Amino acid sequence: MPPTPSKRLYTQSTSESVTEPIQVNTVVIIHPGSLNLRIGRASDTFPITIPHCIARKKKNTSSSDYKSSWMIRSESMYGEMKQQQKLALKLAEDTMASKPMSSGEYRQSIAPKLYHAFNSAVKCVKTDVICSKKWTSTDNQAPYIIGDEALYCHPRSGYILHWPIRRGHLNLHDGPGGSMSSVLADLEVIWGQAIEQFLDIPLKDLKIYRAILLIPDVYEHKHVKELMCLLLDRLGFGSAIVHQESVCASFGTGVSSACVVDIGDQKTSICCVEDGISLKNTRITMEYGGCDVSRCLHTLMGRAGFIPRDLDLSNTVDCLLLQEIKETCCHLDQDSYGVIEQTIQIKKPEQNILKYPLKFGDEFHIAAFSVFFPDIYGLQGTHLVHVQKRFSGDPEDPHDEFYLRQTQSQQQSSKPSKKKETSLADISTRDETSLSMFEDSQLMAAQMDEDSTDGQDVLSTTDNVKIPRRTELEEEQEQEAEEVTQLMGIDQAILYSIDKCASDELKKKMYSCIVVVGGGMNFEGAQQWLQYRVWVGMPAQYRLMLETMDVITRPKETDPQLTSWKGATILACLDTTHELWIKKKEWDQFNVRMLRERAPFVW
Repeated sequence: MPPTPSKRLYTQSTSESVTEPIQVNTVVIIHPGSLNLRIGRASDTFPITIPHCIARKKKNTSSSDYKSSWMIRSESMYGEMKQQQKLALKLAEDTMASKPMSSGEYRQSIAPKLYHAFNSAVKCVKTDVICSKKWTSTDNQAPYIIGDEALYCHPRSGYILHWPIRRGHLNLHDGPGGSMSSVLADLEVIWGQAIEQFLDIPLKDLKIYRAILLIPDVYEHKHVKELMCLLLDRLGFGSAIVHQESVCASFGTGVSSACVVDIGDQKTSICCVEDGISLKNTRITMEYGGCDVSRCLHTLMGRAGFIPRDLDLSNTVDCLLLQEIKETCCHLDQDSYGVIEQTIQIKKPEQNILKYPLKFGDEFHIAAFSVFFPDIYGLQGTHLVHVQKRFSGDPEDPHDEFYLRQTQSQQQSSKPSKKKETSLADISTRDETSLSMFEDSQLMAAQMDEDSTDGQDVLSTTDNVKIPRRTELEEEQEQEAEEVTQLMGIDQAILYSIDKCASDELKKKMYSCIVVVGGGMNFEGAQQWLQYRVWVGMPAQYRLMLETMDVITRPKETDPQLTSWKGATILACLDTTHELWIKKKEWDQFNVRMLRERAPFVW
């Protein structure tokens, strides 16, 4: 019997696999985020980090500007705090007051009215110091500007700022620059310029380089396909790998199994990783992150009597300043309480620095604590929570998951109604036919077996040929996951994700090691609060089973924002990585089918 197309693909690809050692200085690792792009060679100690945006010269000066806002969200309720937010705020304050300090005493809540009048009467102090930041010069009328210079283009310069990735996904929208082709064009320019400018690699030489692209845990199949086309076809890399952020984070932390919590600027992802495999049913992504903490701080400062007229959330430069205030002042230190004096500095490009001597109570603590009570953000909408959905199919991959499921169903429906009439010869013939239909998916089947919920074989070759139990469990769990439409706090999402694990032993393993990466929760005291909240919320029987419970917020004492990128450098050095590279000529010939064959996760 001649091999199926996919079988020929797998045979040809593996026979051409690279056997010689890979030079890590020829591997470029790309970790694109909603706010920052981290890029560098696998041999580098640290990546280059630049804002993941591009400012393009406005072509038609008469048309209205399109603003891709950073912190302002259409799902949020503005103006006076709504009832839902007030209740969440009161609950957060009560929770903070219920946890004892290290001395055993309980902290007392500080009413904003104690310092509201003082802050309302404060006048700014204009210093003689000029802010070192300068507006980007646009005299040469360049067609585009990337990186930090793009953020500091003057609002009247005629440039429009675009963010190609929002909330962890490609920023597709109805406005100018929101089509798939426009977003990919922005990414091509940003990544290409970063490679040439910061890595000193001419784009014409990329054919001898390899790329590792980090993608979100909950990903869009079509988006991953387009990004692979961008790497191999448009930028011209010789070969590439895509891998999930959570698995790379576990590599970077040095643990084989953990519940990985990734809190970025605009999204929060939780996923359980076991032996380098991201468990599909445990993945959940919620659309809030560090920028929402900053927006919450802006609101709380107003409640304290400081109306920050100099901090306009529609202005990118002001958002950067608010981000700096958050990173400097916010904390989760339970022992720090009471009225404190804090000087807020307003730094605008090429202007005198302004100072506001103010008084605050729990505002900085509550803002950081809001990740446990996301109702404070006032976000509404069923689209704010995402789980991994099945691949909807691709016309370029005829032997995809739908084909496999359909052939399974046909095998089940065509079997004889009476088992006594089925001879051993019939069984043997049918098994051979079934196996030949699935030969083109051997690699995927092996991966699915690793990620399965009950460890059973993907295909049963007994007399009772049927759809695997794993598929039925997956469907049931996916239906349950789709019912999750409300945002959850970090601790609740961790409990939800771990509860989706298949066995008590696996749940125990996940509870014993929780890894927090990303910059959205990089606050003092975060480790103690997260450990406390998860411990209180977990089922009682697991508290008795656990010997230790490690919550790692600074893996290997490094910046948690770099953990996933560092993990990808480890991936580039592994011997097993040889089998994962997708070459350009293979992609040109087989396209998305290569992802089903080579992706290190169930495609």
